[in-house]
Amino acid sequence: MRNKYAFINMMANLMLQVCVAVSGIILPRFFMEAYGSTVNGMITSISQFLSYIALVEAGVGTASAVVLYAPLANKDSKQINGILSATKRFYFKSGCLYLILTLGLAVIYPMLINSQVEKSLVVLMVLILSSSSAIDFFVLGKYRVLLTADQKNYVVTFAQIIGTILMVVLSVLFIKLNMGVVVVKSVVTFVFILRVLIVYVYVKKKYSDVNYNEVPMYDKLEQRWDALLHQIVGTIVLNTGIVILTVFSGKNSLLEVSVYTTYNMVGQALYLFLNSFSTALSAGFGQVIAAKEEETLKKAYSTYEYMYTIVLHIMYTCMAILILPFVYLYTINIKDVNYVRVSVAILFVVCGYIRDMRIPSLTMICSAGHFRETRYRAIAEALINIVVSMIFVFKFGLVGVLAGTICSFAYRSIDCVLYNSKYIVKNISLRFMRRMLVNLSVSMVLIVVGIKFVNVNMDSFFEWFVNAGICAVMCSVVICIVNCVSEPEEFKNLLIRVKSLVRK
Repeated sequence: MRNKYAFINMMANLMLQVCVAVSGIILPRFFMEAYGSTVNGMITSISQFLSYIALVEAGVGTASAVVLYAPLANKDSKQINGILSATKRFYFKSGCLYLILTLGLAVIYPMLINSQVEKSLVVLMVLILSSSSAIDFFVLGKYRVLLTADQKNYVVTFAQIIGTILMVVLSVLFIKLNMGVVVVKSVVTFVFILRVLIVYVYVKKKYSDVNYNEVPMYDKLEQRWDALLHQIVGTIVLNTGIVILTVFSGKNSLLEVSVYTTYNMVGQALYLFLNSFSTALSAGFGQVIAAKEEETLKKAYSTYEYMYTIVLHIMYTCMAILILPFVYLYTINIKDVNYVRVSVAILFVVCGYIRDMRIPSLTMICSAGHFRETRYRAIAEALINIVVSMIFVFKFGLVGVLAGTICSFAYRSIDCVLYNSKYIVKNISLRFMRRMLVNLSVSMVLIVVGIKFVNVNMDSFFEWFVNAGICAVMCSVVICIVNCVSEPEEFKNLLIRVKSLVRK
């Protein structure tokens, strides 16, 4: 049953990430062409500041999901309801604090950007962009925690897919009708409300015995502060670049943020796609760990890591070959800043690759609930990112910020692998390193060959998609063959597991 739900969640997450990636590519271009790079940079920058404020969630969602694994497996209604009641109350308090801090941002943010955008527009944008998270705190959060812990996260995911498609269609339509940016971004709030209704109806129908008004078991969520620390660090590491560029890169800071965002949306699309494996499998691994099924854990994790390594190298090999032609076509009609930068493209590929190599090990750390044990390691990553980025941003700008990100990612990714190997899935670090080296060697050869045949200055997106298709097929075939030869038994096990899941 665990495998069945894990497979459904994984497929749903993959579908969602495709939708998110497509929307992340389509919408920014419409915004840049309709409203300019400065407004696009402002929207991105505000979103990052709001992601910091959203940390008032205080790790409740992550901590609640982890402690629900065992009660759900044992069908302990008293504990389930007690934990969910505590979760609901924490989310309400967090939502109130979020609203207060959002109002503060609406006052302070216009001062940070030195009148690059009209103040009234900035204030409205802060309030509109924050509304979705506010709804999450007050309504959706407590339901999402239950569905995630019970491996029914696909319900939330399918609601997101519907919402994402609807948001893209309505946004493009309103832009074509020459609506203002405030009206267009307001669409997001409407779509989010629809998503909440879908989840609410499902939970009320399928979990009739769940009661969010029982006596709350606050003690069960004592790890929320450690989970919060990890969320803070993760948010800092992923978003520091935009914040530092906004504040310290001079009078054209929002233009540099727009450049950063354009490259980052490609890396973010790959991250969301790869992280969808983690999101789908985390609850299943958590239940195996809670049941102390060590042999099952080792076999399942080995197959997961093997599959993930193959997908990781296919994705980043294609990204390295295709990112510059994509950015060239994507910004071909935008002249207010230079977007095609070789050094930035290379650094973004390196950043993404080093960050995403940790995902299998980080999945196990989260599934085991080792938030307190790894908190200082996470803090070190954030400090490295901030310090190195601040040192180099004044002289090297965007490139300096990326250098800081690479340093922090390298430290934390290696640390996650070693920690997982020592404390959770024992003695897997050497196997992981061998798999990475074999695949990285193949990827480097494919990248060198690929960039010789793929022209940066393409004539159309049709040409880009043809090249992307050929590149994806060639990279997939070569990398899969190499992994089959390198580990034939693991390749066979992967095929058997996939066939079994599809049949179910």
